[in-house]
Amino acid sequence: MTPMHASSRRFRHRRAFNLVELLIALAISAALLTATLVALDASFRAYEATTEEASTHTVSRLAMHRVMTMIRSGQEFGPVPADPRDTTVFSDFIEFLLPDGQFLVIEWREASQALWVQVDGQEHMLLGGVLATFDPDTGDRIPPFTLEYELGRVLYRATVDLTIAPDDNQATEIDRGLAAPIRMVASAMPRGLTF
Repeated sequence: MTPMHASSRRFRHRRAFNLVELLIALAISAALLTATLVALDASFRAYEATTEEASTHTVSRLAMHRVMTMIRSGQEFGPVPADPRDTTVFSDFIEFLLPDGQFLVIEWREASQALWVQVDGQEHMLLGGVLATFDPDTGDRIPPFTLEYELGRVLYRATVDLTIAPDDNQATEIDRGLAAPIRMVASAMPRGLTF
C-alpha cells in the first residue's frame, strides 16, 4: 500500500455529522428552549399577579385607614334606623359631620364599582375597583356599610366590608384575571364613645 492510499483511507473513515444527526440535535435544542421559555413565562405571570395584588392591597389599606379615621372623628351619623327598635342599618353609604363642621358622605356605587366621597357637595373617587360582596352561603349581596346604633341615633360601631379587584395600570390584557380579589373588613367606633 502506498502512502497516498493510506492517507486517503484515513480521511474516509473520519466523518462529520450527517443530516439526520443534525436534525435530532436541533429538535432536542428546540424542545429544551421551549420548556425554558414556558417556565420563564409562567414565573413572569406569577410575578405580575403577585405585584398586582400587593399594590392593590397597599392602596386599599390606605383608603380603608382613611375611612376608619374619618368615622372615628365623625359625629351625627346616618342613615339611622327607620324603626327606633332596630339597632342595625345595612347601607351602600354612610354620612356624618367632620369635626370642622363639613358634611361628608362615603358611598359605594355599583355602576362605577367605586367608593366615592362627597364633601360639602364636591365629589371625589376614593377607591376604584370595589366589587359587590356576596354571602357565600345565601348568595345575597352584603352592603359595604353596617351601622350599629344604641340609644336610638347614637352610633356604636361602623363596619366597612369591601371586595377590591386588583387592577395594576401597567398590566396587559393577556394577564388579566390572574390576581384574586381582596376582601377587607374593618370596624371603628366614634371617639365620643371610646373616651
